Amino acid sequence: MKANKWSGGVLALLLCAGLALPAAHAQQPTQLVAEMQAKFPGEKAVYLDYRTDLTLEAKGDSVLVLARHHQDMLHLDAQSVAYVNDKVFNSHFSRLQKLDARTLVPSGNSYKTVKVTDYKEKFELQSGIFYDDTRSTTWTFPAVAPGARTVTDYTVRHPDPRFLNPFYFGSYVPVRHAELTITAPRNIKISHRLFHTEGLNINFSKQEKGNTVTYRWTSDNLPSPPRDSDGPEAAYYLPHLVYFVEEVPSADGQARKVLAGVPELYNLYSGFVSKLDPQESPALRRVVDSLVVGAKTEQDRVQRVYYWVQDNIRYVAFENGMGGFIPRDAGAVYAKRYGDCKDMANLTREMLRMAGVKSYLTWIGTRDLPYRYSELATPGVDNHMITTYEASPGKYVFLDATNKYMPFGMPSAFIQGKEALMAVDGKNCKVVDVPIMSQDRSPVSDVSALTLDDKGGLRGKGSLQLAGYPKVMQSYALDGLDQTEETKYIKALLERGNNKFFVDKYSVSHLDARDQPLTIDYEYRLQDYVQKLDDEIYVNLNLERPYAHDRIDADKRRLPRVNEYATQNHSRTELEIPAGYDVEYLPPTAEMNDPVFGFKVKYERQGNKIVQDKQVYINYLLLQPKQFQQWNAVVDKLNAAYRETVILKRKKA
Repeated sequence: MKANKWSGGVLALLLCAGLALPAAHAQQPTQLVAEMQAKFPGEKAVYLDYRTDLTLEAKGDSVLVLARHHQDMLHLDAQSVAYVNDKVFNSHFSRLQKLDARTLVPSGNSYKTVKVTDYKEKFELQSGIFYDDTRSTTWTFPAVAPGARTVTDYTVRHPDPRFLNPFYFGSYVPVRHAELTITAPRNIKISHRLFHTEGLNINFSKQEKGNTVTYRWTSDNLPSPPRDSDGPEAAYYLPHLVYFVEEVPSADGQARKVLAGVPELYNLYSGFVSKLDPQESPALRRVVDSLVVGAKTEQDRVQRVYYWVQDNIRYVAFENGMGGFIPRDAGAVYAKRYGDCKDMANLTREMLRMAGVKSYLTWIGTRDLPYRYSELATPGVDNHMITTYEASPGKYVFLDATNKYMPFGMPSAFIQGKEALMAVDGKNCKVVDVPIMSQDRSPVSDVSALTLDDKGGLRGKGSLQLAGYPKVMQSYALDGLDQTEETKYIKALLERGNNKFFVDKYSVSHLDARDQPLTIDYEYRLQDYVQKLDDEIYVNLNLERPYAHDRIDADKRRLPRVNEYATQNHSRTELEIPAGYDVEYLPPTAEMNDPVFGFKVKYERQGNKIVQDKQVYINYLLLQPKQFQQWNAVVDKLNAAYRETVILKRKKA
């Protein structure tokens, strides 16, 4: 499905967003710099003006949209050279018409204009996208130094009003003045939704003149956004406005709904898939008939079809105009043996139909997009497509064949907790919730037995098992590695204790068996780890210490922290008590339970062995700032448990 440029690429879009320089802002260069440095201390640059002006025009049954963008950045110190490169985008849905970029260089009490003359155009590919019709025009502003202003004016024509970009009031640097205006005929109804504007002074006005209406939103003195690692996409926290055309006049003079709600959005989507698969593919029918032979239940048929698509169709993402939204016929995808998410979704649905199973094409947004259909029903809510199987009334199985290692019954990690728009039939749809998988659906288990050598080291033999999302992640990582690369990767995956860790032998099994844990059996050596003092031996059995260095600076971090999935990690470590020694000290049980993070470390003696049983769980997808202090409390107690050491003492003769 067409990648949504509001998500991962939104900060790049902000570089381009934003009409002539207003006379009210005419100040001497030195005065302007001093004022902005005082208003935004420590910042490298500031947008003086950041504007978009849209004009809508009705032509027959169509609505044309012309967007004029203006951005004016003042550079405040030498490090602002990081912003000398800029770009604008051009695609089927946003066609670049005019572009003028220039640097205003301080010259006495005014500025000298130095125009950009060298523009470069190229295709703009996102990670994981094989082809995208989006092109970028890039340039470098000349003569940028503190006090200079870099100004861009460009015009974009949007041929389809259903695919418009949001307006972000904030950007990656402070914004002195942000403004969005929309001018439209009276008979075109404009609607909008505001996001993350709480506590922000957004001024709105509506002016009617003749047969047109102008809507205007402005905001001043917006600070730069947080820059925290592992944070959510900008749409989760930057103040922005999503505008859309709700109604337009039809040929008979009556109002025609465009994007008034979920029914209208589904009417758009339904049109994309209404003419799929006019004829059944005989070759595909033969494949399906062979797959269902011997299947005892409907679920068995579904699982066989799903796994066949995962195994035999290569995911290749195409985004070419409306081709980014319209799936290809199942027979064509089968014949080519590759397709994007919507192609694989339709192939899965058609094969299930042939197998006598009802399933549904489904549109969904990944977790990069924070919107719900109840608050916003536009194509900006979705950027992915899957198939949904209703195993029993109200119980849905979400089938995303683009993820080749995903086990049946689990949604892809990046759609957990999202709403999905399910096509019931040509006219009816249903919004359903994708569940968040509990921690016990993604267990990691490591069981090992240790012996001491006579050189202060350990020898270990164990088995690591990963299921659920951890297995999916590691299976992708191992897929296609040659023997040398695999050996390096396995060593890094198993490494523990210190940097004198060596894997002597290992084997990997169940890599392609989705319904069994990925298993790595291993043998290793760990040198210079055990401490000996007189007649005592000190062994810390916490060879691996997950989250030991994961304290959050709650005073500085402002953004929530994103996690891919909830998981639980269980390790059982058995240490053989060497001959002639007895147990002098076993650490007490330590545990702490919190809704999002917890652990338990327990020691006991079993015959001639000491057994450490350790469990650590993570149970969140988005950790909010109000939870940081409690998170740190768990980390502190966990580290205290990690410092505990088993003491063995030589027996008296």
